[in-house]
Amino acid sequence: MRYFIPTFIIVVVSIVSILGFRGSFSKNTPIEVFPDMDRQAKFKSQTKNTFFSDGKADRLPVSGTAIRGNLISQDNVFSHSPIFNSNAVKTGKLLNGDWVKKIPSSVGIDMSLMRLGKEKYDIHCTVCHGKYGNGKGVISYFKLAPRNLSDASQSGTYLESAAPWSDGQIYNAISIGSGIMLGLKDKLSPKERWAIVLYLRSLQNYVSDATNHGGKKS
Repeated sequence: MRYFIPTFIIVVVSIVSILGFRGSFSKNTPIEVFPDMDRQAKFKSQTKNTFFSDGKADRLPVSGTAIRGNLISQDNVFSHSPIFNSNAVKTGKLLNGDWVKKIPSSVGIDMSLMRLGKEKYDIHCTVCHGKYGNGKGVISYFKLAPRNLSDASQSGTYLESAAPWSDGQIYNAISIGSGIMLGLKDKLSPKERWAIVLYLRSLQNYVSDATNHGGKKS
């Protein structure tokens, strides 16, 4: 019993010393058993870093890298006169909520846009929808049935609806996805999505000419 009181006092003092002053301010360096990454060897945003010639810690993306996220053009963001896309270009819809029937002229429809559309289609779409948009991509060999994009007249096609899909509807499907298809707006800029729409329209024209005006059907 004679050891209980001194032991009790020591325990109470120890607990108060460790826990009793938590949250109080002090200029002394705190004792941390588990620092939990409270302090890291890093540069905070908008601070100096003498390692780089411009002395800035913030760095722009390395040229040629594949940017993920919203794909905002850095050159446009830091331009003295940035270009803001219209609602039709960004969403495929007019201000009144109607779908854009044709690709907006402000996108700049030319052969370079067609080549861009083919490039992005080959990268993001061919694996499912096939080289010619007929749904015969790689995954079709694994008992999956990607939509036929090339001929809207075929039953079950991705473009089948009460009326033919407008360019704005196709753009929207590329952006946010449709069915089990995931959207590509985090990987493709608005111009790149419109480029795919343009290339897809060319595939449909190609299939239509080959099946209706070409040689005999088998």
